[in-house]
Amino acid sequence: MNRQQRILLWLACSAIFFEAFDVSIVNLALPLIAADLHVSLASAQWIQTVYLLSFGGFLLLGGRLCDHYGSRIIFMRGMLLFDVASAFGFCSVHMEWLLPARVGQGIGAALAMPAGISLLSRHFAAEQQRMAFGIFGAFAAIGFAGGLALGGLIASLLNWHWIFGINVPVIGIALFFGHRFIPADTRPSGNRPNGWMAAWLTLTLLVLSGGVHEAAHLKWAVLPWFSSALLSGIILLRVDRRRRRPFFGSGVYSSSGSWRGLSAFTLLGASFLPFVFTCTLALQVCLGRSVLSTGLLLFPYSIGSALVSRYLLPWLYRRMSPLGVALLCMGCLLIGDGLLAMGIGRQQGGYFWGALLLVNSVAIAIGYPAFTVLSLTGVAPDRQGIAAGIQSTLYTVGSGLGLSLISLVLGMRSGAGTAALLGCCVVVGVLALAALVILALKPKKAYICTPK
Repeated sequence: MNRQQRILLWLACSAIFFEAFDVSIVNLALPLIAADLHVSLASAQWIQTVYLLSFGGFLLLGGRLCDHYGSRIIFMRGMLLFDVASAFGFCSVHMEWLLPARVGQGIGAALAMPAGISLLSRHFAAEQQRMAFGIFGAFAAIGFAGGLALGGLIASLLNWHWIFGINVPVIGIALFFGHRFIPADTRPSGNRPNGWMAAWLTLTLLVLSGGVHEAAHLKWAVLPWFSSALLSGIILLRVDRRRRRPFFGSGVYSSSGSWRGLSAFTLLGASFLPFVFTCTLALQVCLGRSVLSTGLLLFPYSIGSALVSRYLLPWLYRRMSPLGVALLCMGCLLIGDGLLAMGIGRQQGGYFWGALLLVNSVAIAIGYPAFTVLSLTGVAPDRQGIAAGIQSTLYTVGSGLGLSLISLVLGMRSGAGTAALLGCCVVVGVLALAALVILALKPKKAYICTPK
């Protein structure tokens, strides 16, 4: 890996780091924000909701724009929008100011994320991509844990405005290096995205994202949301396939094998983040840890995932295929979930440390790159952006669905008691097992997207 590739990797990792970092750090600071802005906690929850909606709604459009305008320009504009929106959030003194800032952050992240994946797939050779995607995925875990660890300190020692303010100089540095070191794009041959198809797709994903993130509150009333999004998506795909210049292009969603692989990727998101959420609750309930100490405890395991990506993952790839590594990932997640359940039942810390080691340090570090390689292998260069957008969207939707299921279990049990936490472990285990079965049913070649 040469100097320019190392800088490209760092820049791509910054996109996924800040996306995960902002989700966890804002969630931790919501009570302080609500008190300072004199709003209820339920109203303050919209600060998180509008971010997740805009992020999930614009991911696919961000990927498609990469294919037309190039990964460099979309990455730079996405990071710039995120930086400006963070500065606006830092200066906000009313909810009416903070909500648009969060929307801007969500859209900026939705542009930068698939562009970062596309940069890695276009500028790294196949052998290098595996390690690069491993480090890229590890930074999601580091960002999430970093937000938990630093959120309480920043909000308590300074004030909640600084959870947005710390983004500004760091992303500014990333923009400077991006301007200097990201190679200029050769304009792809793809046609400009059709405006009304882009609007239709974004609206469909906004409805789907809204249903996913409000499922725990809406319960059965969420079914019309999902039905509307599903019907709209089916009609959109049928219309798009008949167009002379389709929005998605050929060779991206036409392979049933690739969609089965992406289904397993969706279930990875649906099981990993709910596992982390359940583990953080269990550490507080079963072991009496505070929110701050829980975040500090998670952080070393996330650093461990970066070390696994750097040293263990290349060793695994010399001995196993990407499909084999993906199967190993889900196996580690299943065993880790079992250890977590034992820790909850027996109230013993050793089981928790083993679960975190297997899942936070190993499973996500080896799984995210393996699933990414399976999803992007064989995709034509001018379709890398939309393929990355599809992958990121499905992972995000899966994460939201998994967290909604966890919230439903906790709601049915009236709080985070031992029985409710064990129920959450069952949900995570079922989702991880489903991914394992999907991966085991098809041979390796079925997970390769072959362009027409």
